[in-house]
Amino acid sequence: MTSQPVSPHTSRPGDARPGARAESHLPFHDGEGPLRLFWGDLHNHNAVGYAKGSLERSIDLAREHLDFFAFTGHASWHDLPVMPGERHLKWVRGFEVHTEHWPKTRRLIREANDESFVAFAGYEWHSSEFGDYCVIFPGDDNPLFLPDHADKLLEFAAVRGALAIPHHVAYRQGWRGANWQHYRSAVSPVVEIFSEHGCTESDRAPFPMIRHSNGGRWTANTISRQLQRGLRFGFVASSDDHLGYPGAYGEGVLGVWAEELSREAILAAIRERRTYAATGERIVLEVAVNGRPMGAELPLSDDREIDVRVEAPDSIETVELVRSGRVIERHFPEDDAEPPRLPGRVRCRLQFGWGPWADLALGRICDWNLTVRIAGGRIERAWPCFQAAPFDEDRRDRLRLVSEREASLQSSTTRVGAFGEDPTKSVTFEFDAAADAQLEVELVSPVNRTIRAPLAELLEGNVVEFTGPFTSESLIVGRLVGPAECEARLRWHDRGSVPDWYYVRVRLHNGHMAWSSPVWVG
Repeated sequence: MTSQPVSPHTSRPGDARPGARAESHLPFHDGEGPLRLFWGDLHNHNAVGYAKGSLERSIDLAREHLDFFAFTGHASWHDLPVMPGERHLKWVRGFEVHTEHWPKTRRLIREANDESFVAFAGYEWHSSEFGDYCVIFPGDDNPLFLPDHADKLLEFAAVRGALAIPHHVAYRQGWRGANWQHYRSAVSPVVEIFSEHGCTESDRAPFPMIRHSNGGRWTANTISRQLQRGLRFGFVASSDDHLGYPGAYGEGVLGVWAEELSREAILAAIRERRTYAATGERIVLEVAVNGRPMGAELPLSDDREIDVRVEAPDSIETVELVRSGRVIERHFPEDDAEPPRLPGRVRCRLQFGWGPWADLALGRICDWNLTVRIAGGRIERAWPCFQAAPFDEDRRDRLRLVSEREASLQSSTTRVGAFGEDPTKSVTFEFDAAADAQLEVELVSPVNRTIRAPLAELLEGNVVEFTGPFTSESLIVGRLVGPAECEARLRWHDRGSVPDWYYVRVRLHNGHMAWSSPVWVG
């Protein structure tokens, strides 16, 4: 059987892109056909601006593991502070590159679209006073409009039918935090709640904003404060990756419930706020209130029935229901979940990387080439978890399903410049396995070695193998996780006599999270 690339929703081997996608199971319906889940990144960078990597490479990487993406190159910063030694020219020169490349950018994005992948043209507009916006166009032939005021930019977006998505909103105003006085829901139906900058849900949320020089989170500018003020918008996450790697694991990705994979359907779903934010794990998240999906506005009702479906590649720590800024319900699957069993469906994470410390001048790039086989079972699904490092114009992360019992993987890891100082990458497999099933990992590089692990032994523990003496890379075959630990179907009831808004927050044991867009009642 010819090997197949792994799509964002790869299931059985042989499925052509876009693969077997999650479909809506909750009691809502917003169109002629069932809603389907698509994954994308609407905010990322490369050397067409002041980051790294070619646009061609970004498109290639996005096609490998996303359904859609928008390239939003660095375009302008009209109130850029002047820095000592003319260091601000880094930004100025990047903007010049972006402007000169704009005709080619539009052409490459247009050519990237086909029946299995959607690309949007866009750009990022910086402002110290007004905050940053990612402008995303519905078509290909759009001018590069770079005004000196947010109102002018938002008016332009409205005329062009474009989105203008606020970014890293919780920085202090004046330091590229959002200026909410100029917020317009018509062109900004969604707001970025997470990116590589951190999480802007609240000033106490996980993932603090510590990687940049704009300071930490300002309470008055956080997402929760704006919802309390009465603003209404959905949630998205995107990477803001600066190594030309759209959808980089751990930096942010968004899920969209749309009728089909097309520019029109994706944009329509975003405008309807049928979106949710995830840090990296492809967590399936559905939320409905009184039968209406995330992003909806309902008339005032005393009785609120909240339906939630969660399906994650890894074990769920907690599912929380937030009402008007406060958690009112929590579900812990592990409290009553049955442990994984064989025979049956189980999930197993293969994590690889680590390696020598960069601080000891030992940092290096390690190339991995390996094959995963299952005897006494079959591969049902695979989720790639590839981060941006190492940066390399020619290297690629490739996961291919060769047959229902075999997958091949080519990848590379490094400690040097690894996002969040995490020098690992991983793939999670779902197996339908017999009681005596055995997993085999055959390494070709960085060393010739075969690791065999009976799945029955992985019910209780993992396997840790090193590729050489200290300080060499290592590989972990993870402890098995069962469906009951990764899935949740919940129905909560709430009563109230005043308007409220609800959203669901999910946290996995591995630290990854997801946030549904709110639903407003009243």
